[in-house]
Amino acid sequence: MAHREPDPDLLALLRVVRPRLEEVVALEAAAIRGTIDMYRDESMVSDEKLAMSLRSSTVRVIDYLEFGGVPDLSVAYQLGRARAAMGVPLSEVLRGYRVAFAAFWEWMLGVARESGERAVGALIDAVGRIWEVNDEYSTSTTLGYRDEKTDQTVALDRRRSALVAGLIDGTLGDQQTTWEIGQLLEMPYGGAFLVVVAEIPQTDVAALPHLEGVLRGYDIKSAWLSQYDREVGIVHRNRTHTAASVLELIEANATSRVGVSPEYTRLDRTSRGAKFASIALEALPAGSTGVKQLPDTPLGELVLSHPDTTRRFVRRVLGGILAMPDDDRSTLLSTAQVWLEAHGSAAEAGRVLYCHENTVRYRMRRVEERLGISLDDPFKHAEFAAAIEAIQLFPDLSKVRLDAERDG
Repeated sequence: MAHREPDPDLLALLRVVRPRLEEVVALEAAAIRGTIDMYRDESMVSDEKLAMSLRSSTVRVIDYLEFGGVPDLSVAYQLGRARAAMGVPLSEVLRGYRVAFAAFWEWMLGVARESGERAVGALIDAVGRIWEVNDEYSTSTTLGYRDEKTDQTVALDRRRSALVAGLIDGTLGDQQTTWEIGQLLEMPYGGAFLVVVAEIPQTDVAALPHLEGVLRGYDIKSAWLSQYDREVGIVHRNRTHTAASVLELIEANATSRVGVSPEYTRLDRTSRGAKFASIALEALPAGSTGVKQLPDTPLGELVLSHPDTTRRFVRRVLGGILAMPDDDRSTLLSTAQVWLEAHGSAAEAGRVLYCHENTVRYRMRRVEERLGISLDDPFKHAEFAAAIEAIQLFPDLSKVRLDAERDG
């Protein structure tokens, strides 16, 4: 605002106005209380606080009219923050400004008329400046309001992230604590849950852009934790959606590797679900885009609980095959997997693999030769089937070429 020398007649009017400040403050407060329903409840904004706010802003308008310069907008900014903290809608805060300004103008005009035509003329000449400062106050109040709301959102996000982190780490204590956390996350303690772990492909690219909003649009609750290389979410599926439909929503928004846990029924089992989801992500090829969900099987539980033991078991059972060149290893493992699913039928496996059944028999003989076992032995067959299933669930177990002598 440009500095202007005040009109002598306006200065004279302001000297009359200042001693009557409490009069106009009372009128402004009465106008707000009588016009805006929310302000009628004194428990929301007390008479003392309302009068203090109105007094401060009115004095600053009078100071600006008398002394010019740059108006002090700090009170308006702090008012905006205070009202946001109280939960007062911004529209009502700004409406209060308009109502108070109208009362202030009517009162000022009445005092000017008491003082004579010269005072009325000076006040009318200053109306543009009064509107200017009112607009500046409204803008500053809006800025303070939005800053407070932003800070609240950041604080809430940090709190929610900390709660999600605790559920994932399994460090939040007993069932009662988990129930309370569910309330804060707007999730029940029991229900149908998934953990989603998505790889962040680049520092400036979201792994699951818009997914939280998409889920919210379907009334599906979720809570998220952002890490430097991953986004981790807890998703609560409501009864109107199937597990398959939720998985479709996740797949539609994936921009990188995404691992999904099996469904689980209690929020305090989130830590276990997170481990499943992380392993599922790692099972996808590096650099790929896709979603993988692991089934909750006894073998999956074993791998999850004892990954190193399972890895050693797979190497001991399948070491002779894992030490082979990539193409040979892949051919024998895929054939063995289909043969097992076909319950040992070479003919059925051949139909699935689009090859002759004798080719399947030849490959399975090579498997036995490489491993030094007979698959007719029920114990060796069981070990072999368990190792193949482990690789089926967790493909990374088959990716490392082995030194057969070292791994025995």
